[in-house]
Amino acid sequence: MKTWKLTTPNTLERQTTDDLKISAGLSKVKITKALVCDSDAAIFCGSTRVKYPIVPGRFAIGQITETGEDSFLNRGERVYLSPSFENELSELGFEFAGKDVDGFYRDFALTTNDDAYTLPSSVSDEAAFLIDPVAFAEKIVDELNLSIGQHVLVFGGGLYGNILCQILIYHRFVPILADNNAARLEIAKKSGIYYTFPNDENLHENVLRVTGGKLAEGAVYLAFNNPSEPSAIFAHVANGARVAFCSRDEKTLNVNLQNAMRRNVTITGVTECREYISTAINILANKVINFSQFSFRYSPEEKLPALLKEYAEKAGKTALADEHIDVVKFIF
Repeated sequence: MKTWKLTTPNTLERQTTDDLKISAGLSKVKITKALVCDSDAAIFCGSTRVKYPIVPGRFAIGQITETGEDSFLNRGERVYLSPSFENELSELGFEFAGKDVDGFYRDFALTTNDDAYTLPSSVSDEAAFLIDPVAFAEKIVDELNLSIGQHVLVFGGGLYGNILCQILIYHRFVPILADNNAARLEIAKKSGIYYTFPNDENLHENVLRVTGGKLAEGAVYLAFNNPSEPSAIFAHVANGARVAFCSRDEKTLNVNLQNAMRRNVTITGVTECREYISTAINILANKVINFSQFSFRYSPEEKLPALLKEYAEKAGKTALADEHIDVVKFIF
């Protein structure tokens, strides 16, 4: 079996390992495409600590090639592989692919019935790589527990912020997107998000105008390459508002709760959305999400080290907008 193994920070080696052996309850998946994301880049460069050696790669799709006894998957099915796995013995109750256990930068993987999701033909490979942001958005909507028609302020206008706003509109909320990157705001407008504003000294006045002076009943801080001050979000929410702080990985956020307590704000955190994957697939199958403004860049798997280095170098640089999505094809 061919695999990309991270042996130390910045050292990703292409290795040959023993073939995987099928057993009861498991299926063998040929990895066809994997996503390159900032989570993998953080592991690659060592800013996220892991136990070496490890195979990175959190998001992937593939095709079932072999099934064991008691597997409910079928040979030939195209599947999305869960980026996290339940583990009652772990501290959080789950583990992430490519971080806590080997990920998907390899040609084959074994999966259980619970960790592979059959993709309908109406969900393209490109749409499949939006499953996580859609599932993330669905969980945020449930955690906020707001009423239809209420305003939700979103700090962070990248891919996840864009998708979140579209999901809020789908559920009949009114999103207000704030970001310091003009390119991201322009992409959001072209995606059908009406209220988009720079996160500057005029934001409060803009929120007051949109909400008729009531401020936002809900707010979301997305810690995805987001340089804005987390505590600033409380200045734009109404008394009794619900605020979610969200990140795909553990991230240190220094949050001043003075305004939150003064406004009786309820705070929640979101980092994992496994239970919403099936919902996300259904939403994408029904063409709810407009992702035409995000281009996909395909590369052979030999480009993985260079791509991860590129992502690691641009991390935290606010001048960059994530206008393209990098997908690596695994044809060993």
